[in-house]
Amino acid sequence: MLSANTSPTLAGALAAPRPLAPDENIFDFQSTGHLTGRVVFLGLDQHSYKRFAFFLGYLYFHFTTDSVSNAGFAQSSYSNQGEAGPPDWEARQRLFFFGNYNLPKKLSLSAQMDAQSGAPYNVTTGTDNNGDGVFNDRPSYASAPGPGVYATRFGLLTPGTFNGNVPRNLGTMPTLVHLDTNLSRAFKLGKADSGRTLTLNARAANLLNHTNVAAVSTVVSTPNFAQPIAAESARRIEFGARFTF
Repeated sequence: MLSANTSPTLAGALAAPRPLAPDENIFDFQSTGHLTGRVVFLGLDQHSYKRFAFFLGYLYFHFTTDSVSNAGFAQSSYSNQGEAGPPDWEARQRLFFFGNYNLPKKLSLSAQMDAQSGAPYNVTTGTDNNGDGVFNDRPSYASAPGPGVYATRFGLLTPGTFNGNVPRNLGTMPTLVHLDTNLSRAFKLGKADSGRTLTLNARAANLLNHTNVAAVSTVVSTPNFAQPIAAESARRIEFGARFTF
């Protein structure tokens, strides 16, 4: 941990005395933080009909916090400025559905859908500009184009800065859509009271084959900044059989 008397500059951060060995930091955590906001929930439930049942829900989150999830670090060891932003886990809007439909020929169709707006992500410089040993430094807004200035969807940004003024979690990931379905049919084997049943099913995961982005490039100076770099699995169809006795 840097000395409280050390000037908060890059040179001062690098030259600050360490209690154990040169260039080794000790990080001090605190368990305090602030979270404010609101939640809206709407739901529609139906289980009284013979052929089908469903639950449809909608959630809206709008929170602001100065605390990073999973024991994360603020950009600066000296200031909390710019740390107020949406929580790392927040998907602003979410729509979800669970349903079951009894088809003719004793077929049963079930479906589960979850659609949500993307979670926030931190725009970073990709370097440890302030020398605290944590690579979470953010860029600053630039007033005009020039060397080291990048035109982005967030405006002109420059990574050549010390404790940048871009707020935490400025970016938003693409929308996620999951639709899983299962079609099944149970067959009684032997006498009705034998208890032997063969169930056949066909299951589809990500039936819509929607590209669910798992990560984007957060470093402002990279050619693929804010572009997807990882995604969840594509559509998958499985067939199964289960015998009970």
